[in-house]
Amino acid sequence: MLTSPLVLAGAGPGGLAALPQAAPRLQSLLALPATTELSQLAAQSVEPDQLMAALQGHRGGALVALEQDPGRWLPAGTRWAEVLGAWRQPTLLLVTADDATSGLAAAYTALLDRSTVPLLGLVQWGGSWDGPARACEGLPWLGALQPGDHGAAGAEVLLEALKLRWQRLTTL
Repeated sequence: MLTSPLVLAGAGPGGLAALPQAAPRLQSLLALPATTELSQLAAQSVEPDQLMAALQGHRGGALVALEQDPGRWLPAGTRWAEVLGAWRQPTLLLVTADDATSGLAAAYTALLDRSTVPLLGLVQWGGSWDGPARACEGLPWLGALQPGDHGAAGAEVLLEALKLRWQRLTTL
């Protein structure tokens, strides 16, 4: 399904704290190979363009967790979101269940949209999924993912939604 790397960004402190658990779970769900070199670059304080060039040069699918807030100011006077948008880097946004009902998801979606990031969608981490409530928000929610192996039915729904968004993105 994925033919190029996908960035997983956390929304706020909760989303960032959930990345170490969520990234391997999504990687497994998407049947992606381990990409330790890209993950190590993302975890280090490398120049943003160096990380983006490595992502663009990577052949095949990969999921890379961005372990810094997408709204964080960088030394060059730009934000991660602007870097992701400038490089047209497909991105998923991880939102914890506690933050899903707050304005945090909408704020991060707006930031990424303003920065022209190809946002594939939002993934709720943990908690119970309220699809009808999320649909009323008008945000690009894909579904929920549970820690561990439980919640497999929800993971399949999320995977199908992600596939559709990926196809839409690659055909534009």
